[in-house]
Amino acid sequence: MDATWSRGDGGSEWTAATDLAGHIAAGGELPSIPSPVLMDAGEVLHADLPAQGWRFHGADVTYVAPHVVAIGGPLMFGLTAAGSAVARRRARHEAEALAAPQWRPLGALRILVTDRRLLVWHKGAWASVWFSVIREIRPDLAVGRLDMTFEDDPPYCLAGPWVPYLTVIVTTLLAGIRGVRAVEDALAVPHGA
Repeated sequence: MDATWSRGDGGSEWTAATDLAGHIAAGGELPSIPSPVLMDAGEVLHADLPAQGWRFHGADVTYVAPHVVAIGGPLMFGLTAAGSAVARRRARHEAEALAAPQWRPLGALRILVTDRRLLVWHKGAWASVWFSVIREIRPDLAVGRLDMTFEDDPPYCLAGPWVPYLTVIVTTLLAGIRGVRAVEDALAVPHGA
């Protein structure tokens, strides 16, 4: 495999992932490609890939409680007050549901995979996801999805046709950094899941 391979060179995304996995299994090295951004000294870029991203976290949600003016006698006032209480409770429950932790879309991401981190382009800036903070990865290669959990940050979900290729690189790098057993533990799916 050419060490300067990048995503623009022929073949499907799945074929690229399986070819890279076979190359690595045969003792080959990860590809090295020129970086479009300034990186740390000695840092090596292995891939430049697109993916769709999500983050599992809560959100701040504000809501306006409905206000009602009652005109009429005690019966009308009682009915209006009861209806207003129901409307306020419904608005509060809807706001709580919207604020609860859930997968929230990040949109299209550009991901540079280096030997130390993922550089993720989001909202006009690069964010670093260091391999040292990844606690668990859960690939679902059949659907092109990779979930990553961290020690102190909300989980990421990456999806798209290049995610299997990304998974090959990340697991290879984690195996080199932490050892093969640590990667097997990180990839372990709990029983019953």
